[in-house]
Amino acid sequence: MKETLKTEYEVNERTVALIAIEEEGKIRTRVMEVEDSFIVDLPPTKVIDNSCKYFGSNLSGRISGTKAITNYTHKSPIVISGMLKLYYFPTMSPSRLECSWISHSFVRDFAPGQTDPRKTRVQFVNKLSEELPVSPGVFSNQLERTAQFRLMYEKRFTSTVRHSFVSEPSPSVPIR
Repeated sequence: MKETLKTEYEVNERTVALIAIEEEGKIRTRVMEVEDSFIVDLPPTKVIDNSCKYFGSNLSGRISGTKAITNYTHKSPIVISGMLKLYYFPTMSPSRLECSWISHSFVRDFAPGQTDPRKTRVQFVNKLSEELPVSPGVFSNQLERTAQFRLMYEKRFTSTVRHSFVSEPSPSVPIR
């Protein structure tokens, strides 16, 4: 069955993964959502960049932000929207067209590939799975780095909110 072809797409709360596929001699994205799947006529990293722009930034800015928080310099995880908790990590360098992007929130488990142990079979929380051309060690590292980044990012946000309250002076303290 041929999946629907779309020309644009923004990552949202239902986006599980953006998988790079080769189709008709070009790299496209197979979008895996919780209850849907379709093809977008753009590489995954372009979909990610467009999604970052939709939420007021761009991929370069998100990568710079991750580096400022974590010092990660290669294959950095990103937050597309902190409010919506959209955290994604690349399976390889985002400069490569065949780079896929995985939502940190939807990974349930992973293991070596069934036919090739140098690949990784990822099981998502919606019971779907996908075999990716990345080693289980690299996948594990990316998943852990994203968890660490997420923790550091959210801690900054909550501590910023906590310290932004101004209290009223005590009635016993004269105001001059």
